[in-house]
Amino acid sequence: MQHYAFHIAVLLALLAGALAGFALWRLGALRRRLDELESALTVSEQHYQGLSSSSLSQGRRLLQLEQDLARLRARLEEVASSGDVSDSVFNQAIRMARRGCSAQEIMETCGIGQIEADLVVLMHQKGQAK
Repeated sequence: MQHYAFHIAVLLALLAGALAGFALWRLGALRRRLDELESALTVSEQHYQGLSSSSLSQGRRLLQLEQDLARLRARLEEVASSGDVSDSVFNQAIRMARRGCSAQEIMETCGIGQIEADLVVLMHQKGQAK
């Protein structure tokens, strides 16, 4: 009887050793997978931070452009509405834009730059919202 008990104990010890070995092997595989996932998370965090920084920068630039456009519109309206310059180049350009002339035609006729002509057309051409 003791002989069987010894064999059973040895078999149980071998089985426990095999299970412990399998558990250690599986633990190693899980650790490697965890390292891979942590690396991927770090890369994703860096990518997200880059996108956030880029978005903030673009937002600031867009805000600056909107402010510049508002200032240009105000200045153009100021020039167009002042009584002492009723025959000014800009008033002529505005009249041309309201008649449907292109920015190129306005540039050539009034002698103003591309940006100014585009802005006049943008603000005063029929069918355009102010």
